[in-house]
Amino acid sequence: STRSATEDEYNPLRRCAPSPFSRIAMRFGKGDATSARMMSLASRIAHSDATVLIQGETGTGKELVAQAIHQNSPRKNRPFVALNCAALSENILESELFGHIRGAFTDASADRVGKFEYATGGTLFLDEVGDMPLPTQIKLLRVLESGEITRVGSNEQIKVNVRILSATNRDLEEAIRNGTFREDLYHRLKVLTVRLPRLSERTGDIPLLIEHFIQLHSARHHKKIKS
Repeated sequence: STRSATEDEYNPLRRCAPSPFSRIAMRFGKGDATSARMMSLASRIAHSDATVLIQGETGTGKELVAQAIHQNSPRKNRPFVALNCAALSENILESELFGHIRGAFTDASADRVGKFEYATGGTLFLDEVGDMPLPTQIKLLRVLESGEITRVGSNEQIKVNVRILSATNRDLEEAIRNGTFREDLYHRLKVLTVRLPRLSERTGDIPLLIEHFIQLHSARHHKKIKS
């Protein structure tokens, strides 16, 4: 059977105030002409529901671009949910993406909603998607094709309404040639593409990126970092 992930189930997320990161994202690109052109493109594609692949070196602000796309989109009052695909093992990544049911594995003591369900109505940002294991790539492809997820350990299909933004610092075409990334998933993820120039080409963005990373690590480590 198939059911839909509803707003009522996840309503507390929809009442969240804009994060400091989203406020920074709305200022991103205003200090540099090269970035201003890039963010103008991001603003234009924000109103589409097409997938977007954001490409650029580490530390160039890929998540800020994703935040800006979300904040300029019709989904801006819905959740923006980010997941780093490089930081997790295959099993944990699948549980984070799709959720799991009680008893699905040894430590699954209760049902757990995954990021797709949390993001219903909003945007799911898959950072470092080029590091995703091949078996998980297959499952992500199925979700993109069907609009449905299945929690780990369950047979029940759940409809989700999520816009997918993804980012990578890898050359995915080379990864396809090497057999570490699926070509069909690549084309599904890059209906639209934003390429971030090197920071050496957009030095006006550096102060804002410093502010972003200070806030990011302050939140992550529960410490106030002034400078």
